[in-house]
Parts: sequence; C-alpha cells; structure tokens
Amino acid sequence: MTQDFPQGPQAPVEPPGTLICQVDQLTNNGHGIFGVGWALDRAGSIVEGALLLHFKNGRTSYARVTMGRLRDDVAQVFPDHPQAARSGLMFWAGWGEERPEAAQFVFRTQEGRTLSTALDLWGNAVPPELAPAPPSGRRHRIKQVLTYMRQGKIRTLLAKAAQYKGRPPDSRSTEEIELTSRLEGRRCRLVVDHSMGGGANLYRKRLVSEWLEAGDAVALLSFDVGSMSTYVEVRDGEEVFERKLANFDALAAALASSNLVEILLNCAVSFTQVGKIQQLLLDLKRISNATLAVAIHEYFVICPSPFLLDKNGKYCGVPSTDRCNSCLREHDDGFVSLTGERSIERWRKMWTEVLSIADEVRCFSQSSKRLLERAYPDIAKHATLRPHDVEPLRRVRQTRVPGGTLTIGVIGFISHHKGAGVVVALAEAISAAGADARIVVFGSLEGAPPSDVILQTGSYNRYDLPGLLEKYEVNIALMPSICPETFSFVAHEVVSMGLPLMSLDLGAQADLARSVATGRVSPRQDGPGLLAEIMAFDRDLYFLNAKAHP
Repeated sequence: MTQDFPQGPQAPVEPPGTLICQVDQLTNNGHGIFGVGWALDRAGSIVEGALLLHFKNGRTSYARVTMGRLRDDVAQVFPDHPQAARSGLMFWAGWGEERPEAAQFVFRTQEGRTLSTALDLWGNAVPPELAPAPPSGRRHRIKQVLTYMRQGKIRTLLAKAAQYKGRPPDSRSTEEIELTSRLEGRRCRLVVDHSMGGGANLYRKRLVSEWLEAGDAVALLSFDVGSMSTYVEVRDGEEVFERKLANFDALAAALASSNLVEILLNCAVSFTQVGKIQQLLLDLKRISNATLAVAIHEYFVICPSPFLLDKNGKYCGVPSTDRCNSCLREHDDGFVSLTGERSIERWRKMWTEVLSIADEVRCFSQSSKRLLERAYPDIAKHATLRPHDVEPLRRVRQTRVPGGTLTIGVIGFISHHKGAGVVVALAEAISAAGADARIVVFGSLEGAPPSDVILQTGSYNRYDLPGLLEKYEVNIALMPSICPETFSFVAHEVVSMGLPLMSLDLGAQADLARSVATGRVSPRQDGPGLLAEIMAFDRDLYFLNAKAHP
C-alpha cells in the first residue's frame, strides 16, 4: 500500500457516485471483524483499499483490504467491466477494549481518485455463544482461585476453601460439563494454534497424531477468522469433540481436572484476544505440572506483525523500540489490527512473562534464533534448535536446452508476505525486456493481474510435484518470500529434488540456498534486478553442468 494512503480525514474524498461496493459477509465478535465482498469503480480501476475504524476519542486506525480476489458472479453481471472478474475483496480488523464507533472503506483508483463508503460495523449482533457470560457458580470460584494464586494470597485461598467446604457445588455451564467429561483424570496435552494451514498446522498435526497413538487426549485451542470465533477441539483416539468458547473459563476448569502434562504454544496469530491466551498459559503453568513449549513458527512473540514486515511492507530487521512503536501506530496489516496492540513495550512484556517460564523455546532454524535474540537476548540464549524433518521428494529430470525458454517455478499459495508483488514485478520485467522466460506458479498468486508471462496451475499434491516440474520443464525454483522464513518446507523440497534454488537474501530460505552448490541468493528484490540475477544464475548453472558432463 502506498505510504500516503489512506491520507487521513482531511484528504478530499469523492462522493461514492461511481463506486459500487457490496459486503456479502460480515462477522463481528465484539473484538474484531471479518468480511468478504466486492467493489468496482464505474469510472476506472481500483488498485488498493483500506478499512478505517473511527473511535470516540478521535483516534483512527486502519487495516489493509485484500483486493483482486476472483468473482465470476460479478463478471457475469458486469461483463464489460475489465476489473469485474477480480473485484473480490476480503478484510479483517480488530481493536482493544475501546470499540470503534464507525467504519468506512476507502479505495484508491488507478487514476489517483479516492472513493469512500460507510461500513455498518454493528448491524449484526454479537453471536450469543460469543457474548461474555456473567460470572456465577463454579466458574466464578475458579476465577477467584486463579486470581489469588496469581497474587500469591495462598492463606486467603485456604481460608476461602474452608469457608465453602461442605456446601453443594453450584451448577456448571454446559460447555464445562462437556469438556470435563472428556478430560477429567485423563493424561492430556493442550495445543494453541491458528487454523489457517501452512507449515505450523502441519507440524501440529504430526505431533497430535503421535500423542494420540500414545493414548493421550489432546485439546486444541484455535481461532477461526471466517467466523471470528474461538473454539476448542478435543481428540481422544478416533473421537473428536468441538465447540465454540464464550471465554476460557470452561476450558481452564476442564484442563485443571485432567492430568495436563504438556502445553504447546504453536502459533497465536489471528486470535483477537491475545492477552487472554497469555493469561491462560500463565495460569495453567502455575496450577499444573505441565511442561510449556513455545514454537517459533513465525515472529508473533517479537511483534504483532508476525512476518516482521513494517508499515511499508518491508522486512524491518527488528529495529529499536522507538522505530517499532512508530511503525505499529500506522501499520495497516489485518493481523496487526486483530491484536489491538500498538505498543511494542507492552507486547514484549506480555510475551516475556510466557517465554521466561517456558521449559523450551523451540526454534527451527539458526536464522529465527538470531532474530529472537535481537528482541529477547537472555531468553534466546537458551532456545533449542530443532529443524523439521522433511520427507525428500524424488529427483527431477532436467532437460535444459541452450537457447530455450527459461522456466522459473514458484511453488505454493503466494500471498503478499510470500512474495506475490515480487513475482508480479519479475513478470513485468520479463515482458519489458522481451526476455525468453516465463513463470509457472504451482499453486496460486494473490492479486495477480492477467499476464502472458505467468501461468498458474492451481492446487497440487506434494507427491505430484516432481512430475509437474518436469511437465512444465522448470529450470530454476524461485523462493520470492519478502519475509524471513523460520523454516521453509518448500525450499527443502526443492533441494531434495535436485532443482536449482534462487532465494531473496532473507531468513532460513537464504541460509539453505547458500549451503548448496545449486543455490543462489539474490541481493535485489526489484523486477529488473531480480531478473538479471536469475539470468546470471542460469548462465552459471549451464557452465556448471557443462563441466560436470563434458
């Protein structure tokens, strides 16, 4: 997003006469929102959008709107509009305890015009199952017990226990009864993780499978952005029980009744009430004998921007706290917004409390360990290094013909932080230079404009990947991520297949590329510069192969 957009309340905004905007789904859980819809400008093309939140004290925050999503239904209604097929939008945003009074979409067009329309935030009521429940009965007493333990008032706690001894217990909530019936007395493990897929979820699923085979019960605490709801999933052998949570009291009580042996904070990105997650971890660690492990799959414990991209969408390098605070105040990433936190001091103080009592802080690459040390030098010294085990794929047959078309392979769902902009810029550079090269994306490319240079294959099975790379005669695999990966499954798969790997100079992916003979790290991310690096890499590979096979 351009640095001067949104331009603030003083900026001239045109009346929405040429703007057509529709929200098809809006979910509000009282702490954040998620929505999808579409937008078109009758007089031009929309290039970027933002959601502005207005608060009672005059403060305004904003979150980026993801544009360019496929909408075939809109294209059928507006067949003559060139942008209709990619008019879809998606947005999510959150706030702290102070709720916004109003919201509006602001869009910028290709021609430089700014259009705006209001969004009704509170038109839909908060779902009853997500509404805060008044404290009562056993739930209230559990809260008191945890409060007294946090404050160190053990004598007061014992006196209260004696006071209630012999009294019949008050009725428990339905969710507490259901969860306790599945966990009471059971050897159990708790995992906190998002539900958005990717390497973190893959890692969690492998662990859960091992734990279930060992006979343990597993409770997964997660958050679904689409429904803006926190839920718990309890697995016991082949049985799976799932329900939404109004708050964490019922889960805390059920886990307290179990033999809780391990807590794994796998990834808390997307949760709207991160402070309550932190408090749950602290409480459970204090009242149980469970071990606590924190896995560094992203950099969420370092910054609310989990990929360490700053307000301009660039890798920040974990700078001074002054720069962090300045950046967070103006950051437009939806995940940053969902946390509701704009102070780096408060953020790191919160996570320091968790990291300092963790039995293990688990890093998957030296790169992530180095970055953790910049934010938490004392804690990172004791972090463990556990690279993932990656099942190798079969080696691919390469048939590079001198003078033939250079095919650059990009693997996965390529979103903004995974380098969608880099791929588009590279394609534009190929077209502008008339280079004999093309890009094949094995997956999809977020917000990509139509291009003769880019081919997208759609989703794939990983075991089919070697055959697909051979089918499209891929010569070099490009890792276009603009953030430092904590570990890259894709990069390791590429190396296992014997395919040359090009990476930007960031994170674990660059460390891997430097460590193999057929790897190269590009110091440039701009389209022309990256194209020049790839072409030079291709020439070097040709001479390397010629020497190996005279």
